[in-house]
Amino acid sequence: MQQPFATAREVSEFLLERTGTALLRDNFDVFSSCISLPLKIETFAGQRLITSPEETYQVFRAVRSYHRRTGVTDIVRHCVEAAFTDPHTVTATHETRLLGGDIMTQDPYPGFSVLKFDGKAWRIASMSYAIEDRDDHNAALMSAGTTTP
Repeated sequence: MQQPFATAREVSEFLLERTGTALLRDNFDVFSSCISLPLKIETFAGQRLITSPEETYQVFRAVRSYHRRTGVTDIVRHCVEAAFTDPHTVTATHETRLLGGDIMTQDPYPGFSVLKFDGKAWRIASMSYAIEDRDDHNAALMSAGTTTP
């Protein structure tokens, strides 16, 4: 199958929108369809390797719980930069703003992703987040998987 996007930015924005909406609507099936296993997650708290749907679900639930506790009602993300590193790989940076109504629930934070086309769909292979002000958010992201060096 031919990949459906003309630009790397389109790939990034598609996955940002799809995963953000899935988190807000508590739709794990859609969220997990955007993930490539194994998935590497990195924050200032460390690195994890997610290798199963069960571990993916554990992180999804932990992040959803964090959003409920902190009053998140909207996730606003935009791609800052994106580039093809080869025909099947995009590297991209984005910024996330978590909102409760029209108020930010924490400082905006940057993210970096590696996105891979597997012949059928674009999926997230790696996610790195620079969340400085919320140890509990980092803990949610680090809630499953194997610690990696």
